[in-house]
Amino acid sequence: MNVKYDLVIVGAGPAGLMAASAAVKEGLKIAILERKKEISKIHRSCGGVLNINEDTFGEVVHFDQGTGDLKFVNSGTTIRYDGPYQDLFGFCLYAPGGGRIEFGDFAELKKDPEKNRLGIALKKGRLIQIMLDEIIAAGVELFPNTNVVSVRKEQAGVVMECEDKRTFTGTFVIAADGINSRLARVMGMNKEREFYGTTRDTSIEIKGCACPASEGFLFMTTKKSIFSMIPLAEEGYYHVYASTFRRDEKPVEMLDYFLKEDPPFSQWYRDSEIIEQERTACVVTLMSPIKKPFKDNVLFVGDACWRREMSNVGSMNSGWKAGKCIAAALSSSNENEEGIPEYLDWYDKYYFIPWGVRKQGGRNFNEYLTYEDIDYLVGLCKDKLPPTLDIIKAVNFIGEYYGELMTQIYEERPDTMDRMMVFRENMEPDLEKRLKWGFKLV
Repeated sequence: MNVKYDLVIVGAGPAGLMAASAAVKEGLKIAILERKKEISKIHRSCGGVLNINEDTFGEVVHFDQGTGDLKFVNSGTTIRYDGPYQDLFGFCLYAPGGGRIEFGDFAELKKDPEKNRLGIALKKGRLIQIMLDEIIAAGVELFPNTNVVSVRKEQAGVVMECEDKRTFTGTFVIAADGINSRLARVMGMNKEREFYGTTRDTSIEIKGCACPASEGFLFMTTKKSIFSMIPLAEEGYYHVYASTFRRDEKPVEMLDYFLKEDPPFSQWYRDSEIIEQERTACVVTLMSPIKKPFKDNVLFVGDACWRREMSNVGSMNSGWKAGKCIAAALSSSNENEEGIPEYLDWYDKYYFIPWGVRKQGGRNFNEYLTYEDIDYLVGLCKDKLPPTLDIIKAVNFIGEYYGELMTQIYEERPDTMDRMMVFRENMEPDLEKRLKWGFKLV
């Protein structure tokens, strides 16, 4: 079997499905290749959150709670969603003693959720199924349980050979195969990328929680590690995560400690029920974003070209733009890089230049600061910081706020300031340790 398509998309996640949705409307013959058998089943740790009402890589999504419509303002497209959801109103960072830094006043924001929500936790599998049904009805051919193992450019187009020896040919290919992209690896796209380490993540689903700020994305610093929690689509259900770069730590044991032993956080879960069948895990190799996400008529979108998860909105936005630009290239018979300058310029403007060139360092601050230090520093934040679900914005807000407190910290806690300076000076050595624990995919 070797059918020629205008566009072959590898990966049926949010980015790949949005690319198909955009391109099929332009009359393209499209195939989607997906390695999973059950495409809408979520196997890896994923919160299923969509950013709402906040600029995300140049796109803003509005959610109509009456109709369930997800309206992408700048691309002009709408996705139907008919499943359950919960609102999120910002980040909340907890110190070991229970003090917290809040990004926004959740109590006030909740009074007008349609206006103030910054995200919704939804059933990602349900959203994927809705998108799948729509593109199949429009004529896209879907090939589940199809694992691409090699890619080569020939005169006839881009040829992909699969594990089962089937081959597919496309004039263009969109690589939307996720954070540890096989296409990026086999095409040599990772060779020039900087390696930042490998994380092992484990998550559980729980029912019931006594957390006082449950409508946000929470990070909890403990004596063992930093944990996180986020609401799920159904009211009263949450994902709790453990993540580590270290080979001598076991995420499952870390989670057990957090839920059952750590004061004060274990008190939140005293009456909770762990949904055992919903335990998930993943291994993520962190690399710098791909500077130019195009090679031999293969265009990389979403997580396949990014440093970690691009966010659902960022991935969907890039997929939609890729589908539109490839359709325009084929329409004008520019069946090469000359046909997609609009996409590459757009990627530079909204993705790579503002976010992709940032360097990463090792940030093991809890190995330098005592837990009393962290409690003290969190306690200095007497104000609600601006509401956001953008982690880079949140880091910048913290930097600006504490930049004004440096003199006070030095005067009140000179030992704390000394440890903060040592932490800052050792970021590069910490990164080197992290790299030795991990492995780069080349």
